[in-house]
Amino acid sequence: MHLIFHEQSLLLVKTSSTWALPNATHLTELDLQLSKIVLADTALVAQLMNPEQLALNAALELVNLRQVVNLLEPKLVEQVIFAQQMLHYQRTNNYCTHCGSQTMVAPTGKWLYCALCQREIYPQISPAMIVAVTRGDKILLAQAKHFAADVWSVLAGFCEVGESIEQTVAREVLEEVGIQIKNIRYFGSQYWPFPNSLMLAFTAEYANGEIVLDADEMRAAGFYAADELPGRPSSKYSIANQLIDDFVQRQLS
Repeated sequence: MHLIFHEQSLLLVKTSSTWALPNATHLTELDLQLSKIVLADTALVAQLMNPEQLALNAALELVNLRQVVNLLEPKLVEQVIFAQQMLHYQRTNNYCTHCGSQTMVAPTGKWLYCALCQREIYPQISPAMIVAVTRGDKILLAQAKHFAADVWSVLAGFCEVGESIEQTVAREVLEEVGIQIKNIRYFGSQYWPFPNSLMLAFTAEYANGEIVLDADEMRAAGFYAADELPGRPSSKYSIANQLIDDFVQRQLS
């Protein structure tokens, strides 16, 4: 398996009806920076240094990871995300934040390491919540200002210092749409590489209040029945979509 990235995009080969990963022949003329850490089940993981070289092969295309998650099988998507995040980790930790020394691969071969400080440096993972809030037979969907016009989703936000994840859920809902919630229950989790989030998913119920949008972040929000959803998340693979699917299935069963 050859996983070649440029920033937030993966190099794919476009065939007549589908997308595939490149083989060794496709890569012979490309300037690649190899991963210093060897990843299991992959022949090559690397960063493409000069994307202009792709003009020499019309079959090769850089595809944004937000699209990739809809194009490949879920198991392969997990491997792609892991490889991209390990490259991001290496690229953003070239130097020790304690002493400024250049990092190297640890003796275990798994992490980066500062020889001067004699400490391993681990990837940064940012915990975030995502929640499906229901009010009777309706679900709360919202449009953030950066969403495309047809994209709607459940609410999400990052955990702040000193918070439990349940406190994050209640705070983010109150801040973004002005309502209070109750009966917060864990649903599941998913790693999401934008940029390095561990999404912890919950369901909750409306408690009280009227929808008042955070004018800086939100374009629209409302409660919708299963047969009147105004839109969906852009990724079928995302746990946001799984939360909405779960709501719809429960309403139609």
